[in-house]
Amino acid sequence: MSVRSSKEAAESGTVLRVLVIDDDDVARDVIVDLLEHEGHEVTSLASPLGATKHIVDQHVNVVVLDLMMPSMRGDKLAQLLARNPKLKHLGVVLVTSAGAEDVSALATAMGSVSVVSKSGLQATLGAAVRRAALSR
Repeated sequence: MSVRSSKEAAESGTVLRVLVIDDDDVARDVIVDLLEHEGHEVTSLASPLGATKHIVDQHVNVVVLDLMMPSMRGDKLAQLLARNPKLKHLGVVLVTSAGAEDVSALATAMGSVSVVSKSGLQATLGAAVRRAALSR
């Protein structure tokens, strides 16, 4: 899969390569399971350390980031990834345990990054990942 293929893969319904970064083992496993059930190829990291190398080496289309991580907040990592010219193809989804109002405010502040509440993952994550891929 080429780096340019995030949008093409989402449009054609083919498998997306998704990286999940969440420091919480249980939350990470739930997210991975949901995305694998949708047919995506999913890898995961417990920390943002090494994420850029992993994204480039594995030709990741979309990264799903926990908002609150001890080493770096997900929104800050999303901003760093967006500035990297090698990652212009990358779609980003932030997941948070915040309530609906906070999710809406964060989504507005983050612009093109999708934001999903952990309480509604099963209903919203798959669509958010596809939208993130299409946006690139």
